[in-house]
Amino acid sequence: MLDKNQQFDYLMSNHLSGNISEDEERALIDFLNLDPQYKILYAEMAKTRAISFIPVLENEKESNYNNFNKALPDNLLLSVKLTPFRNFLRIAAAVIFMLSTSISSYYFFTNSRNGNLTTCEAFVPLGSQAKVILPDGSVVWLNSGSTLKYNNLFGKKDRTIQLTGEGYFEVTKDKTKPFLVHTNDISVKVLGTVFNVRSYLDDPTVEVNLLEGRVNITTQSKESANTLNLAPNEKMIYNKKNGTMLSYRADAAKSAQWTIGKLCFVDASLEQIAKDLERKFDIKIKLSTKNINNEIFSGSLNLNQPLNEILDYLDVDKKFKKVYSGKTVLIKNKNQMAYE
Repeated sequence: MLDKNQQFDYLMSNHLSGNISEDEERALIDFLNLDPQYKILYAEMAKTRAISFIPVLENEKESNYNNFNKALPDNLLLSVKLTPFRNFLRIAAAVIFMLSTSISSYYFFTNSRNGNLTTCEAFVPLGSQAKVILPDGSVVWLNSGSTLKYNNLFGKKDRTIQLTGEGYFEVTKDKTKPFLVHTNDISVKVLGTVFNVRSYLDDPTVEVNLLEGRVNITTQSKESANTLNLAPNEKMIYNKKNGTMLSYRADAAKSAQWTIGKLCFVDASLEQIAKDLERKFDIKIKLSTKNINNEIFSGSLNLNQPLNEILDYLDVDKKFKKVYSGKTVLIKNKNQMAYE
């Protein structure tokens, strides 16, 4: 008769190898709910398992980088003056990879249980990025400060996830089970396609860019529900304030450049760019001069460079003064009084 620790080791071995039965999975869940120490031990073992996949990820990163690298040259910048393996309990089938320098900074955990449903949540902290392989083989790249949720029936009964933040999706085709991405404001429905969704809570808009296939987008508002279909190289922008949803022609591949370490922007203010830099580098950028946002930028930045080099490059005319203090950067205009 195995003691509790031996039973846990046995269940974890089956779980990490992907050979765990449903009864064993329920037993493992009971262990995790029974004692916080088992949760800690599970997290350590799961993290070790995830780290073992990093060499595979690095190969894929290099391939993806080479493919995307042709789309836009590094540091092309224009400044224009003017007056956005199953579930956590099956890490072998749903693997999360960090693209940050610190693998230990990720969180991938079950946060709730409702009857036979277990919610899996992948959270990517600021300063990190992650790749998640879902049970159906679909791949999701998560940007800094993003959260992905789905339950243990994903791929069996349906394919539904909840996203907060930004995700780049490569969805496995399944005509019998549509793939649904829900955010606080919109729902995206696909059968098998490639697209990017940007839906941060503190952004005024939600954006969907379609690279391949077709997507159907519906607003979540019951009072004024709208539906929109996108074709490749089209993007949708939803305005949270007025509830409008519009589509435009776009170079959709640029929206996914963040997955290979680039920041692409078109007619963006420094305030908009600063938000992305804050998430990428886990810092706070304060703009203390009124006329800083009287300039807009279009181009591409290499986010693998140090932050100070990126900010120096944005300062095309060398008119800003940058003050670094811990995890805060204050940007002032050299020729104008700052305001608080």
